[in-house]
Amino acid sequence: MKTDFIQKLLELPTDDWIGEELAYEGGPAVIPEDVRKTNFPIITKEDVMQMLISIQQDPDLVIDEFTEKYRQYVGANYAISTASGTSSLHLALVGVGVQPGDEVILPAFTFIATAQAVVAAKAIPIFVDIDPQTYCLDPAKVEKAITSKTKVIMPVHVHGLPADLSKLSEIVKKYSLRLVEDASHAHSASIDHQICGSIGDGAGQSLMADKNFPVGGEGGIAFFKEREDYERALAFLEDSGIDYRMSWIAAAFGISQLERLPYYDAIRARNAGYLTKVLSETKLFRGPIVPEGSKHSYNMYRIKISPENLGLEDFPDYKVKDAIQELAMSEGVFAREWQNVPIPGHLPFKNKIGFGNGYPFTLSERVDLGYDINNFPETLNMLRSTLTICRELRSPIEYERIQAYALVFQKIDANPDIIRQIVERNTSGSVLYERDARLG
Repeated sequence: MKTDFIQKLLELPTDDWIGEELAYEGGPAVIPEDVRKTNFPIITKEDVMQMLISIQQDPDLVIDEFTEKYRQYVGANYAISTASGTSSLHLALVGVGVQPGDEVILPAFTFIATAQAVVAAKAIPIFVDIDPQTYCLDPAKVEKAITSKTKVIMPVHVHGLPADLSKLSEIVKKYSLRLVEDASHAHSASIDHQICGSIGDGAGQSLMADKNFPVGGEGGIAFFKEREDYERALAFLEDSGIDYRMSWIAAAFGISQLERLPYYDAIRARNAGYLTKVLSETKLFRGPIVPEGSKHSYNMYRIKISPENLGLEDFPDYKVKDAIQELAMSEGVFAREWQNVPIPGHLPFKNKIGFGNGYPFTLSERVDLGYDINNFPETLNMLRSTLTICRELRSPIEYERIQAYALVFQKIDANPDIIRQIVERNTSGSVLYERDARLG
């Protein structure tokens, strides 16, 4: 059997590496190609034993056990395990009373499933720009988007940083709306020690295999604060005949993985904290901003690039970003964009076909739904000037590896002339959001 276990040590990093020639120029990569892979989720004997136990039980009881254990962990009042994150969001929206033609306010920057769940509920997504510091839904812009048709505000805890639920809750209360969290990145993330998913009227969360808290394959969970909403969601499943049930295999894996979630959280927090501190000492890079009282779960780690701090402001910011990405990749750090176009710029919202003949978009009386991506300048600016580390920081990686990641950015920061040369050579190319939209 071929193993995916890395059988070669990564050398202990030293500050001397910063002064070495960049891999792009022919020097040794900070992280050699044969030790770049990271494994997640980690499968242990506990996972195997739980599967052997669960296979002998009633599948529904296995799902119920998982649902109850995770509900208690999150601190939600009610929960329904589902087949995916999208289905959990759909169920949460239906549960809080969303009806065909209702409007749901959500951020322009998220994964497309957030908006697809709104359409699945036969409602109309109304996109709002993000806060330039947190990249979450900007409460200051939300109130202007509210109409008589607005039913729900659905913030997304992007990358695992909680959205500003305090301000959003004030708006919800003022206009008698409902608050539904998209907590798909926010496993264990919290605000003043209250875990995301338990704060709003409802919540949906993806538990698929590449998330901080993975089940076996695809999965999700919907949370509810009020019993009436929980029962409405159950009634919808019964009346519609839609099968959103979680697989018992996914649930069994989730039961055992849940025991290790606090450990994974601690490793990510430690590693992210280290990387943020090192980046703060560079001129070019900054790590995520985490407001006081918020706990970031670091499902992803977004890095802000400031070309002007290295005398590179005469170039378009996105071209500097592209050059930095090329350098980071050659050193062994998989820095990515994670979304290249605001969600309203994706085809389902550009063509508005919906379920056919434009439904449910035709239920709206608006002449313009505001889906032009130029309506979201903060999102566009973020896409031009940031890069993201995803799976590589999500895994419980060794301390020497996070040190190596940090050294890569220090090494790039020490070579502005090489960045300038790459930008000058790359005369082609366009702004990323002018290209075909990509998912993830």
